This record gives sequence, C-alpha cells and structure tokens, in this order.
Amino acid sequence: MTAHAQRYLDLSRNRRKPQLIIDTDPGQDDAAAILMALGLEKLELVEVLALTTVAGNVSLHNTSKNACVIADWAGRSDMPVYGGAEKPLIKSLVTAQHVHGHNGLGGMQLHKAQTPLKVLHAVAYMVDMLTHVEPYSVTICAVGPLTNIAQMLSLAPEAARGIKEIVIM
Repeated sequence: MTAHAQRYLDLSRNRRKPQLIIDTDPGQDDAAAILMALGLEKLELVEVLALTTVAGNVSLHNTSKNACVIADWAGRSDMPVYGGAEKPLIKSLVTAQHVHGHNGLGGMQLHKAQTPLKVLHAVAYMVDMLTHVEPYSVTICAVGPLTNIAQMLSLAPEAARGIKEIVIM
C-alpha cells in the first residue's frame, strides 16, 4: 500500500464512519455493490446498518432471499435484512429477469441462507431508525426502485431528519 493510501485510511478511521442503509433489489449489479460496501465496512471506512429490499430486478421474495445469501457470502449472517415493497406504488411490477435470470443472480443455484430475513417491514425499520438517530446522519444507498423510500417519506415525513443524503445508482 502506498503511503498516500495508508494516510487516507488512517485519517478515515479517525473520522466518524458514514452509516449506510442499502435499499436494494439484488440482481447481479446490486450483489457487487453490497459486497463492495461490506468490504469497505471490513476496512472500517463505512458502517452498513441494514439491507432493505424492494421488488425490481425480480420479485420481493427473490430480492430478499438474494440479500440474505449475499450477506452470507460476505460472512455477515448478522446483517439485518428487511423485506419491503412488493410492487411499485402506481404501475404493475415489471422485472428484469431477462437480464438477471429467474432468481436475479443469473439463475445460479443458491444455498439456504443463514442470514435471517427480519419480520419487520423495511419501511417500518427505516421510519424507526431514521426518527431515532442523530439528525442528518444516515446515508441511504438506493440501488433499486425508490418505492421503500417513497413509502417511508409519505408515511413519516419526520423520518427525513435522519437522512444525511440519498445516493441513487
């Protein structure tokens, strides 16, 4: 590692780590993003608070299962995973199975996830979390449809006070 890179890592560790909620519809692209974020967490550069899933690339059943499997791949069976919106707010769900395969991960055979899917709905989790954190402290990384975020802000506009920023794919 170069001296410059080491200095950056040292400075980053002394600052408060960004806290992330990754709102996702795990297909192959989101799998890579989640694994990268969890790798950054191992380097102590970010803190991933939870994965929240939404229907998009495939059904909510598959996106939630995929998020749990991806957490397993990263050795993070303790990662909270919350299932969210099953369909868009207005239109019918149109998936991208023709791109991501029938299960969202290229149709590959997946193991039974060790990471459990939480019973609490993703929107309820985000409302609770964002209304109880320090103001403007959580980054939402939205790499799927924005349905969970729209529902959260519609049901509890006060939850916006906990959001530092929303980073959209």
